[in-house]
Amino acid sequence: MKTIAFFNNKGGVGKTSLVYHLAWMFQRLGHRVLAVDLDPQANLSAMFLDEDSLWNILQSEKEQTIYGSISPLFRGVGDIAANPHINERADGLGLLVGDLALAEVEDELSAT
Repeated sequence: MKTIAFFNNKGGVGKTSLVYHLAWMFQRLGHRVLAVDLDPQANLSAMFLDEDSLWNILQSEKEQTIYGSISPLFRGVGDIAANPHINERADGLGLLVGDLALAEVEDELSAT
């Protein structure tokens, strides 16, 4: 498995757009791709999903987000989910949906 990560503290430099378009490009070239939205603003998820679908996941299906996969760690009741929910966007292209609750995790990590 190859992993490509994009990180920069500065906003507005095009990270999300680049990841979105590269994910589709690699999928069209025949690669299996998993886009993982770790941004506390969940902008990558907003690009992949329509507004109603994203809102529904964030409001009532939290277990389907990246936060839902790691939340047992922060509650002290378990480990990272062994099989996180992958939102299939196309054949060979999946999305691990971001979550606004990641901002809480970011705050907690920076306080330690």
